[in-house]
Amino acid sequence: MKVTQDEVVDRQALLHVEVEDERLETHLQRAYQKLVQRTTIPGFRKGKAPRRLFEQMIGRSVLVEEALETLVPDAVAAAIEQEDIDAYGTPRVSVTESEPVPKLDVTVPLRPSVTLGDYSGIEVEEETEEVTDEQVDQAVEQAQISQATWDPVERPLEIGDQAVLTVEGKAGDEEVLNGDNVEFVLTEDSQTPIPGFTEAIVGMEPGQTKEFSLDIAEDFPGDQVAGKTVECKVELFEVKLHNLPEIDDDLARSVGQGYESLDEMKTGLRTQFEEAATATAQRELQEKIVEALLETSEFEIPPLIVEHEAEHVLNDQQQALARYQVSMQDYMQNAGKTGEELLEEAKESALTRLKRTILIEEVAKAEEIDVSDEDVEAEIETLLANAGPQADRSQVESEEAQASIKSMILRRKSVEKLAEIVQSKGGTPAKATTAEAEAPADEEESSSDDDDSKKEESEE
Repeated sequence: MKVTQDEVVDRQALLHVEVEDERLETHLQRAYQKLVQRTTIPGFRKGKAPRRLFEQMIGRSVLVEEALETLVPDAVAAAIEQEDIDAYGTPRVSVTESEPVPKLDVTVPLRPSVTLGDYSGIEVEEETEEVTDEQVDQAVEQAQISQATWDPVERPLEIGDQAVLTVEGKAGDEEVLNGDNVEFVLTEDSQTPIPGFTEAIVGMEPGQTKEFSLDIAEDFPGDQVAGKTVECKVELFEVKLHNLPEIDDDLARSVGQGYESLDEMKTGLRTQFEEAATATAQRELQEKIVEALLETSEFEIPPLIVEHEAEHVLNDQQQALARYQVSMQDYMQNAGKTGEELLEEAKESALTRLKRTILIEEVAKAEEIDVSDEDVEAEIETLLANAGPQADRSQVESEEAQASIKSMILRRKSVEKLAEIVQSKGGTPAKATTAEAEAPADEEESSSDDDDSKKEESEE
C-alpha cells in the first residue's frame, strides 16, 4: 500500500493513502457477497447472481461505496502500522477519491507531549478548618432532635405541635385539599398546604371539627387555588407535643454509637469533625499542588483529541439536562448562547480535562507509580462494601469498569505522591487553621510591636 506522510504539525500526522488493488478486491468481493443477498436480479435467486452481471445491474460505484465501509478502517489501520505511528485516539479520515483506486487523507493524533514543571519546588499553604465548640454543640443538638418524640397532649393546638387531622378543601366545585388522618406539623408563617391554613386551625381541640374560608392571592404559585376562595373543613383527632430529651448521658447512650457519657460523645464528635477537616484540607492541598503544576508544565495536545473530548463534554451536558427534561436547544435559548459558543466552552473544558489526565499519567511515569491487580480488587471490595447489600458485583467487574477504577487509583496514588514530595521538601508551610489564616493585620502589627518593645528593654 502506498503511503506518504506530511510533516507532523500540532502532534498530528497527516497520511496520504493509496489503496492497493489486492486489498480493494478483497473488500469489493465482501461487499458483493453482502449486497447480492438482498438484491433481486431477474433470472437469478437472491445471492446467486454472478458478480460481473451484478456489477452491470447495480453499477460499480454502488459496490465501491459499500466496500469502503470495511475498506477504510482496514486501510487506515494498515497505514498506521506501516508507518509505525503511535496513534492516540481515533483518526479523522477523508476519502479524496473512490475510483478507480481509493485514496484517503488520514489525520492521526499522536500521543500528547508534556514537559513537567519542577514540582519539588512548589509552595502551597495547607489550611485546616478549626473545629469549634459550636460545631460540636450543634451536632449534639441534632442528635437530641433525632431522639425526640411526639407525645399526645390534651390541650388546644399551638404552633410547633403536630396535628393528626382530616382535611377537605374545595375551590368552587373543584376539590383542592384532601387528606385523611394526616400528620401535620404547624410552623409559623407556613404557606402549606395553602396560605392561612395553619393560623386557622391554631386553637382547635382534639375531637373538634371546624369549617372556614381562605381567600388565596392571585400571585400564589398554584393554578388550582390562585385567586380563588377555598372552603375548608378540618376534623382534629389528636394534638402531639414535640418532646426533646435532656442533653445528658442518657442521650449519648441512646444514639447507638457506643457512647457511655455526654463527654465521651462530645469527644467522639470532635474527633470525627477533626478527621473530616484534615481529609478536606489534604484534598484541597493536593488540588492546589496539581493546579500549580498545571501552570508550570508545557503541553502539546492534538486538536483532534480536544475535539473528541469536547464531544464527550457536550454529550455529558446533554444527558445532565435530559434528567431535568430540558433540551439542549432550550438550554441555549435560556442561556443566550449559540451552538458555536457552546462548542468553544466544551473545548475549553475538554482541554482542562485532558491536561489533568496527561499530567497525572506523566507524574505516574516519572515516579514509577503502578496499579496492581490487587489494588483494583481491593478498591472493588471497598466500593461493594460501601454500596451495601444492593451492590451488583457485575457492574464493577466489566472491562470498562475495571479500567475506570484503575485510572481512579492511579490518579489518587499520583496526587498523593505529589503531595508527599512537596511536603517532604518544605513546599508547604506549617498547617494554618482558618482562624490563624484570617488573623487581623492589626493583631500581627501589635505582636510585632510587643516583640520590638521587649527587644528594647533587653538592650537597656
